[in-house]
Amino acid sequence: MTSARPGAVYRLTVAATAPDPAERMACVAPARNAVRTAAAAGWGVDGGVLDDLVAIAGELLANAARHTGPARIRALLVLEECGGRLRFEVEDQGAALPCTVDGFGDDRAESRRGLLMVRGLSDRWGSRSTVTGKVVWAELDLPAPLDVAGIAAWARQGAARADYMRAAIMGADPVRKPTCRRAREKN
Repeated sequence: MTSARPGAVYRLTVAATAPDPAERMACVAPARNAVRTAAAAGWGVDGGVLDDLVAIAGELLANAARHTGPARIRALLVLEECGGRLRFEVEDQGAALPCTVDGFGDDRAESRRGLLMVRGLSDRWGSRSTVTGKVVWAELDLPAPLDVAGIAAWARQGAARADYMRAAIMGADPVRKPTCRRAREKN
């Protein structure tokens, strides 16, 4: 994580638990789309930064699904407190840290090209070992800071909607708390 404090965080867990690598890869597109939706609709990221973020997210998620075997992959999209930098990171159970080649070289090579793309699209990227595997991350500097307070409000509203929907699905009747005025009228 960068030295700055996070201003907003979007968490995503991808269940890439199929034994077949092709089946694990099927989870990448929906996860990439979830990142796009959160960044665009919830945070207001757009244009080239959104395109770069989605390409980076897709590559890092695909690498985790392809190279680590059946597992749950955890991803974070983090907006720093100042609102000027996005960070996308993927945590998996694979022990081997990624490496890139210096150039494309052999046109028939099918590996390590994605990390060249990540390196080219991001302002910074890297990896670190963890107790359970590794984290691979990439950062994008934003051309203008995002509204961190507005994003936090969007996240709270989304959590409230999710709680309401969970209660409805479970058959509970979600009860709204009365406002102070209504509570006084009943007394």
